[in-house]
Amino acid sequence: MNKTLTFVTALMLALVITAGGYAYAYLTATTAVDVTAAGDEIATAEEAASQPDWDSILTPEGAGNETLRPVLAGDETNLAVQFPASGEHWDKVDEATSDGDSTYVETSGNAWEEDLYNIADHSAGSGNISYVKVYIVARSLETPTQANAYVHIKTNGAEYNGSQETTTTSYATYSHQWDNNPQTGAWTWDEIDALQIGVGLRRATSADKETRCTQVYAEVAYSGAIALCGDVPTGDLFDITPDDDYSGDLAVKVYLTNTGALGKAYDYLNMKLYLEGSVEAGETPNYRLLTLDNGGVTFNLKDYSPGTYTLSATGGSYCLVSRDTSEWEAGWTVTPELYCQILQR
Repeated sequence: MNKTLTFVTALMLALVITAGGYAYAYLTATTAVDVTAAGDEIATAEEAASQPDWDSILTPEGAGNETLRPVLAGDETNLAVQFPASGEHWDKVDEATSDGDSTYVETSGNAWEEDLYNIADHSAGSGNISYVKVYIVARSLETPTQANAYVHIKTNGAEYNGSQETTTTSYATYSHQWDNNPQTGAWTWDEIDALQIGVGLRRATSADKETRCTQVYAEVAYSGAIALCGDVPTGDLFDITPDDDYSGDLAVKVYLTNTGALGKAYDYLNMKLYLEGSVEAGETPNYRLLTLDNGGVTFNLKDYSPGTYTLSATGGSYCLVSRDTSEWEAGWTVTPELYCQILQR
């Protein structure tokens, strides 16, 4: 009769193989019952201390801010003046560093006038959008006696304004922040790419003194996204210890027990498993590949010295079905459940 040892990492259950009998574990949702026949044990197994950090797969990467500037005219070009007169309004406010009175748009009218500009599509941002903040750099030619500038945007066909600002006679930066899309309630990247930003201006005083804007841009803050593909987290899985008084050959088998749940998160998952002291450790390659397709691998311990032999995950690769976990089927997991069985050869 083959003597077997079984071990499931989730329950941290160590069993022994005994001469003349067998050991097994019966698992339910909350309990484990083991039966061990009397006799001399030939091996034990325990969960290793340094397990792979599978939660790292869900850790967002690349949080940051992306600045987006005008690249085309938007739906409004109503400000009375641009300088220089050649070109278009948007290229008077698109510079990365403010150029002051070298290029600007302006008005001397007492009624509010507005410009809108299409911005570049995002290229660096990913994940959840924390906020959109739109900046204008503006001044008046005389100390204002009334509010004379505001941030202006258009999203999903609706226009919104920031607070009305009273500028000074020197260029200064004014801004308004929208943590959520004011029209839909939450920003999406499609909405960012379709966003129009701009400025509303009117004269600073009753004496027809102009208000100018030299720069307009948007800052998009984002939390980052989980990587779609990457390297499998590494770490130790099981510590296997043959008894000092037993010198026979052992077969160590490792199985994936939750391939169905893993398949709802992964497009593919390949884990390189390595058992120190095994026959396979001396071969090329020195690992066995455990995948969602094969479901299990086998190692052999022969002519080993007394001691503990660690079975580890040393590498591999994966790709997820999507960066967005809300698109995954219910019941998904990214954490493999491994079942280790040891057979006396």
